[in-house]
Amino acid sequence: MTWSDSLAAASPSGGDSPDAAPAPTRRRGRPADVDPERVALLALRHFDEHGYEQTTMDDIARLAGIGRRTLFRYFPSKPALVWGGIEPVVGRMHAVLDAAGDDETTRDVLERAVSESLAMTPEAEEATRRRMTLMGTHPALIAFGLTAIAANRHVLVEFLARRLEADPSSLRVQVLADALGSADFSALLWWARHSDGSPAEVVLAAMDELLRGI
Repeated sequence: MTWSDSLAAASPSGGDSPDAAPAPTRRRGRPADVDPERVALLALRHFDEHGYEQTTMDDIARLAGIGRRTLFRYFPSKPALVWGGIEPVVGRMHAVLDAAGDDETTRDVLERAVSESLAMTPEAEEATRRRMTLMGTHPALIAFGLTAIAANRHVLVEFLARRLEADPSSLRVQVLADALGSADFSALLWWARHSDGSPAEVVLAAMDELLRGI
């Protein structure tokens, strides 16, 4: 399967466009306050109980008590909803890696970046576990998230190139960035199904072998 085939497989089904069936009506007036994380968690719980494929965007809008168009402003598709929590994690990791001083070893900075980027409220941790569990059983969702995965990889490439004083396109930097990013993602998939601990603990354990000698 090519990358384009994978991405095509991840496209939302035809019934989930914002102009399809009418949304639940609301009285005109002040727009409803929407918490995207709350909406995502409600949807993820619904997926678990009723099935991802069986749930429509209309179902999610009704469940969250918001209009269809409002939902699509925050989440243009079901796959986008599943991946909705990745940007804050990448942002926190980027902040740590970008601000790291020379007094810390490369390994220490990477471990701190993992710990801080995966520090979550109980609700966010529940949503992350449900997201990763869903991705583990729906490969097309992973294909949909290639852009988000690439953003995280780019952050790692920039950091490693600076630390190792190497060209970002060098074999060493590219392979290390891929290895670290893959270890992070695989560890989260495993954590979602097998661990009661924190996601950071599991990711740090998975990274330990890779970080030896850096």
